[in-house]
Amino acid sequence: MRNYRKKFTSTNSTTNKVLELLKKSQNDEFSAEKLLSRLSDIKKRNNKKHRNRNPFEEINHLLAALHGIGYLIKKKNNYIINPEFICRGKIKFFGSGSACVLLDDGYELPVRKEDAGSAQNGDAVMFEISDYHKGQFYARVTAVQTRSKERHLARIDRPHMQGLMLTLLDTPGNIRVWAPLPRFPINTGYYAFIAISDEATPWGQKCEIQEAFPPDDESYDAQRIIVKHGLPDTHKRYRELQNIDAIIQNELPGRKDYRNLYTITIDGESAKDFDDAISLEDEGSCVRLYVHIADVSSFVKKGSPLDKEALIRGNSYYIGNRVVPMLPEILSNEYCSLKAGVDRLTLSAELLIDEKGVLQKMSFHRGVINVNRRLTYNEADAILTGKGKSEIKNLLQKFDALTLRLKQMRMNRGRVDLNIPNEEIIYDNGRTADILFGKRLISHRIIEECMLSANEAASKILREAGMPTLYRIHETISEEKLSALISFFRTLGLRFDTKAPVGVALQHIIDAAAGREYEQVVNLISLRSFMQAYYGSEPVGHFGLGFRDYTHFTSPIRRYPDLVVHRCIKALLDGSRPPYNAAALDEIGEKTSATERVQMKAERDYVKLKACRLMNPKRGEQFDVVVTSVSRLGLNAGLIDRPIEGMVPLWTLTDDYYLVNEDEFTVVGKRLGRRFRIGDKLRAVLLNADIDTMHLDFKIV
Repeated sequence: MRNYRKKFTSTNSTTNKVLELLKKSQNDEFSAEKLLSRLSDIKKRNNKKHRNRNPFEEINHLLAALHGIGYLIKKKNNYIINPEFICRGKIKFFGSGSACVLLDDGYELPVRKEDAGSAQNGDAVMFEISDYHKGQFYARVTAVQTRSKERHLARIDRPHMQGLMLTLLDTPGNIRVWAPLPRFPINTGYYAFIAISDEATPWGQKCEIQEAFPPDDESYDAQRIIVKHGLPDTHKRYRELQNIDAIIQNELPGRKDYRNLYTITIDGESAKDFDDAISLEDEGSCVRLYVHIADVSSFVKKGSPLDKEALIRGNSYYIGNRVVPMLPEILSNEYCSLKAGVDRLTLSAELLIDEKGVLQKMSFHRGVINVNRRLTYNEADAILTGKGKSEIKNLLQKFDALTLRLKQMRMNRGRVDLNIPNEEIIYDNGRTADILFGKRLISHRIIEECMLSANEAASKILREAGMPTLYRIHETISEEKLSALISFFRTLGLRFDTKAPVGVALQHIIDAAAGREYEQVVNLISLRSFMQAYYGSEPVGHFGLGFRDYTHFTSPIRRYPDLVVHRCIKALLDGSRPPYNAAALDEIGEKTSATERVQMKAERDYVKLKACRLMNPKRGEQFDVVVTSVSRLGLNAGLIDRPIEGMVPLWTLTDDYYLVNEDEFTVVGKRLGRRFRIGDKLRAVLLNADIDTMHLDFKIV
């Protein structure tokens, strides 16, 4: 429908005529006078609205504005089109159907709905400047360079013109498309995976229906999230993996043999990609902690086709029980996975830790291990808390004692230990039966503290050696967010010690909130105040963990930055040249930080979709909720006994006219003064659980 609408801007305007002339003046110098002389058909405006406009001044103003955004270069009294100004960017749609093009330098150009062509949200597009109105340039999409994703999810609305009208879901803008009838049976109201073509019709962009299914079929939920976020498809075959056994044989000589060391893994129930294994030995008053990490870099060579694909993916994506792996499964689930009872190549950290938890010595080695026992978190916890004695229980108790010391030492150094449980989705024959707060076990702490030790040591040894590498960076809370956070704490009667280090003061608040009705909210708001962690080439440190040194070393099967760090450590061990310079590391850091954000959004969306599945039959029921945030749209409210969140829209508050004060975290009635704030516990009825939008709406009782 877009392509058939009348353009918003008249093609007779001076601005549009000048822009058309500029397209034909790629190598010419020009001025306002020269352009005006070429516009021979411009006549003096007679209508009252434009009586005072001067065409020369209008053109001069336009050229100055084009110069201001870098489209033109000034040469004395003339202009020339800047050959380095590339009319390319990424298009972003809004709920209204309008859009903007985001340029590489962060500049945004609005795109009217009728000027978006066949572009979809996130596509890389070429554009032209189409208008200049009230100090704002507008763009018109001229071509789609690359699609952000090949498939979309749509809802089949109705038959139309020997085809079907559909509405795109999981895409802003309420965009309608048209598809010819498929060869398989299909019903109105079904969901469909579609591929959009570049062909336009009078009824919307043309698309092809590839697969259709009823909206209550949960078996498509993971695929829906994969399609929404444009996650990568299955891996192709890679020539470098055709003879993996030969790679292993070439790598074995010269490695440190850890196969006589009792070694365990502790992972989730359904895990297959075992990145890490741990061992422990007493050494006088100290202990020697061994953290063995899969030696992925022996199989994935820098610059190879597989390495390039791994960088594009950035990380693995865990969507429910489905995994979109960074590496082919022959590596992630087999040859790199530290499975019990088989020899595996590792890059191992040896860490000598004293009775206070302080690292005394560290070293890294190419190794070979053979895991003695694979434990799940639940199994390890059951052994620790159960009766009886055994060799494995004795080992786990030593790990327990060590990691308790490590955690306490880190808490004293300023670590912030937020209490935010993960979600655990419970299934019954493939359908969502419940969503619960995940339990925090002793075994989780054992693995977490051991991995933190190895990550810290990897960062420290590389920084001290001056080896360029990729660091995991988490900057301190900004002054603005810290001020707002302190104000929020004040509303709860919690005093923030401004004289103490920020991490220490914040942990005191979290400890003070433990067990209180607002504990959940204090932890959530604290987390939202944090800066987002990212990857970069400078060792800035990690605020949340309280570390001077920190990188990611322990998960090279599922995180590309860890693979980079492994290569840097090997270069250090070999005395060879650094594999990366700072510029290359920053580029990798930017790319992998972006893919990590996609991963987090995708995993959150899956939980939101499952929450709608679970709550849909409960519409009309009442629940205890707590206000977790406020916005101009209303109150965000989470169930007290489930990790499920929805919204109380402002339009449901009908007893008064309510004003939102986001700075004070409140919504206040203008006439009666009724006040809602973050942390309030309320009774609410579920109005809607919308599978289309993955959104829950509540109304206060």
